[in-house]
Amino acid sequence: MKKILFSVLLTALQTLLLAQKTDNTFGAIKKEEIQMQSCSYDPTAEAVVLFDIADARFEDRTYAFEIVYERSSRIKIFNESGLKWATIEIPFYQKGRICEEIQELEAFTYNVEDGSLTRTSLNLKTCYVEKKNEYWSVKKFAMPNVKPGSIIEYRYKLRSQYLFEFRDWKFQEEIPVIYSRFSTRMIPFYQYVWQLQGAEKLDSYQEYDEGGLQSSKGKIKYKNIRAEFMMKNVPAFKKEEYLTTPDDHIIKLNFQLSKIIYTDGSFLDVISTWPELVKKFLYEPNFAGYIKKSESMASKTFNLDALSTKTALERFDTVINYVKSNYKCNIYDGKYASQSVTDFTKEKQGNVADVNLFTIGLLNAVGINAKPVLLSTRNHGKLQTEYPFVDAFNYVVILADIDGKPVLTDATNVNCSNNRIPTKCINGSGLIIQKDLTEWVPLHPQTISKIRSTIGLNYENGNFKAKVQTSAFEYEALALRDKFGNDTKVLKKYLENKGYQIEDDNIRITNASATKSPYNYLFEADYKPLIMRDKMFVSPFLAESLIENPLKQISRTYPVDMIYKSHNSFTSQIQIPFGYKIEKIPVNRNIDNDLFQMDYTVTQLNDKIMVSLNYLFKKTVYNSSEYENIKSFFAEIVNKVTEKFVFTKL
Repeated sequence: MKKILFSVLLTALQTLLLAQKTDNTFGAIKKEEIQMQSCSYDPTAEAVVLFDIADARFEDRTYAFEIVYERSSRIKIFNESGLKWATIEIPFYQKGRICEEIQELEAFTYNVEDGSLTRTSLNLKTCYVEKKNEYWSVKKFAMPNVKPGSIIEYRYKLRSQYLFEFRDWKFQEEIPVIYSRFSTRMIPFYQYVWQLQGAEKLDSYQEYDEGGLQSSKGKIKYKNIRAEFMMKNVPAFKKEEYLTTPDDHIIKLNFQLSKIIYTDGSFLDVISTWPELVKKFLYEPNFAGYIKKSESMASKTFNLDALSTKTALERFDTVINYVKSNYKCNIYDGKYASQSVTDFTKEKQGNVADVNLFTIGLLNAVGINAKPVLLSTRNHGKLQTEYPFVDAFNYVVILADIDGKPVLTDATNVNCSNNRIPTKCINGSGLIIQKDLTEWVPLHPQTISKIRSTIGLNYENGNFKAKVQTSAFEYEALALRDKFGNDTKVLKKYLENKGYQIEDDNIRITNASATKSPYNYLFEADYKPLIMRDKMFVSPFLAESLIENPLKQISRTYPVDMIYKSHNSFTSQIQIPFGYKIEKIPVNRNIDNDLFQMDYTVTQLNDKIMVSLNYLFKKTVYNSSEYENIKSFFAEIVNKVTEKFVFTKL
């Protein structure tokens, strides 16, 4: 009994000490926060979240419940790089009669000036709203009078009618977080499941009956169930290349609505099954219904009898090319049509679903078996296949059967080949919406994309004349088409930023709109080698290849996602400058294993030196345990690319 009593007292003392150490009262700036010059466990951090606290509760608004989120946050800025953390974004949701409203916003900046702590208030008139997509917007504001050493804090209340999706809570940011706590007060009518992502456990978790008087709704009496989730000294999330979205990997709580219990005792299971979710879309007017209406309008667009004599591939290309040429996609992704088929054909533009569901209807009308495929784009996040939720998807593409071969396509992107989907859609698997069958289709392409550059360096009057031709295939071609198109001015600016000096007449683009052909560009420029005393140093690949390792962390907890396999090839022919002889030629290098392949070769023929570099990453996604190997392969590439040829004056 004494041991139990001692344990209870010890726990109470620890709780009291924790409360004293984490007394994060809004507006009560601590002396140690003012004096803080760096984060104790991350001295290189540009800023630190001192605390981030939120409380979520349900309020009975007579006609329905609403969720009220109250949040307060405090951040210390250490240096100039950390000033970007003084721009705050608060997301909110709006769809039809469901809306979220931000209330009671206040924010302050604290500085030490002439030995005294000053406080500058945010002028709410400087806040503005930026629309992100069809349903989500953000309220943005920049904190006033911020400089290195400032402390900023803000708090607000968000009132939400969007009960289906309880807000996730991020414990981790791209800067360290010293203290983060999320509290919920749940009612029995809406039941959620939660999942911790990115960490094995919380530092503290408590769940208990709040006590006090009972509340009532209908014939049901209840008390709130309170849960508190807390983490301390959370490290910064180090974001780098080859990542889907940080939200897939940061430490956070994910909430999903599992059941709704009505006041009469009946209930609705929200977490259903994948077959039930597919069935929902098959009866959705703005999805399957839209496809059927589009199919019935095909005879007004095409001569169906004439098309019936063509091959399946010809009919497929006819429909896709027609839609790409006559209809535009606005800036919004979506899985449901946003307007009627009649309005869409009049306006000639719509969201992703308008375009692709309309295309599916046309394909079916010309005898091509086409089905919609739901997916989550890379910036929307990976699918949690454990929970069949409609909101997990934000995009729809097309799966067509061409002579027994499945072909994924997207009619919204004119730069994309008809048998490919945009890069942003390559994210795991997509769900095929079809009768009596639940089936997933992998979205990662099996083909290898390529980029090939040929460089000629001819020495004239103390300088090299460089002639560079680049050809890109598959997704590498799509990337260049999206980036430059047929605009030589945009390409020229890009090349000038890489250090080239180019005349307007010395740059050319071909096959910009021929998506079945490689995308090509060619330019000529002067190249000045580095000369020190009687030695000349020449970079054979100029600025065309990778010159810096994109992977910089010691280790990584999330995968390296290459999106697609890419074979890179660089060939350079260097004319030995007149009056010079070759002093140093880099050694050949060859690597070939299950993960990576590289071949670097140098040959000399008379006054010409031929240098070739080829490399291929053999997988599209590497797990975190393979990170060090992939990082070392990038280092091998950079080492060979940056290795210079040395010529000595005769």
